[in-house]
Amino acid sequence: MNSEYLNLLMEDAIEYSDKLAFKYRYPDNITHLLYLIIPAFIIKYGVNNKSIIEKCFMETPIRIDKKFDKMYQAYYFSVPEYNSEHKIVFNKGIVLRNYDDTTLMGLLDNLVHEYNHAVNSINYELIEDEFVRVRTGISHNIFDKNLNFIKKTDEITLEEVINTKQTESIIDIIKDFNNYKINNTVVNNTLYSINHSVQSGYKSNSYLLESIVCKKLVENKTFMSTFEKLRFDGYIEDLNNWFDTITGEVNSFQKLSKLLSKILDLNIKLSNSIWFRKSKINKLRSLTSEALEIVDKFNNNTIYK
Repeated sequence: MNSEYLNLLMEDAIEYSDKLAFKYRYPDNITHLLYLIIPAFIIKYGVNNKSIIEKCFMETPIRIDKKFDKMYQAYYFSVPEYNSEHKIVFNKGIVLRNYDDTTLMGLLDNLVHEYNHAVNSINYELIEDEFVRVRTGISHNIFDKNLNFIKKTDEITLEEVINTKQTESIIDIIKDFNNYKINNTVVNNTLYSINHSVQSGYKSNSYLLESIVCKKLVENKTFMSTFEKLRFDGYIEDLNNWFDTITGEVNSFQKLSKLLSKILDLNIKLSNSIWFRKSKINKLRSLTSEALEIVDKFNNNTIYK
């Protein structure tokens, strides 16, 4: 990539971001971050997916909620609804909480993280059988036929781990823009602020324990290259089968997903509890050990690490 190409990409992204800002009345700080986020997504997923990425940003408005929430600072949602023709449509959005108290890097992380969920959910988003299944990355939200929410599938925690890793890589793409001559003062000022907030490779604070458990997995080039492609395209069953083939163990992907969800739930309970901490810690160690065994089995059976 050269400066001329990046500037053309940036000019197009600025024009598109301004359309989004006009339509949804975004404040300037969000609009200026979109100037950087949209071209970073196009570079990450390829210019051939530019129209899909832009469609996702248009269909997923940002909503500001000034309520304080220590645990969940932002979230992506896609809620199914029946239209007048009794066909399912989606009410989508990204909710930003703690908005007035969020730092520039916190806001950037939240936006990249939640939009990355959205971009990786747009292909094969809906499955209808005896239930209505709405995809968020590799996980699904399950609804009954009356569109009453039932549950999230166990893959949601692994989805968050992968999404956190990709958030870091996309923010590193944005930081790298500073190495090119960009013909826009607002963009340069925003880049200056970002690069003076983070001096080296960006590290997110989200899902720390679960990310540590999966560290070897997300650093495995075989895993990440195949996983990212299947996740973006929406081929979730292929992902399950591929993972199980490499480990040589049926349902190993599902088992890892369940273990990670249990680790997350127990970790939350542990942080909010003053009773029976020792037993919870021992259980957490046991679950972590089981998950690491699956990760190691996958790693040991791959060549391109």
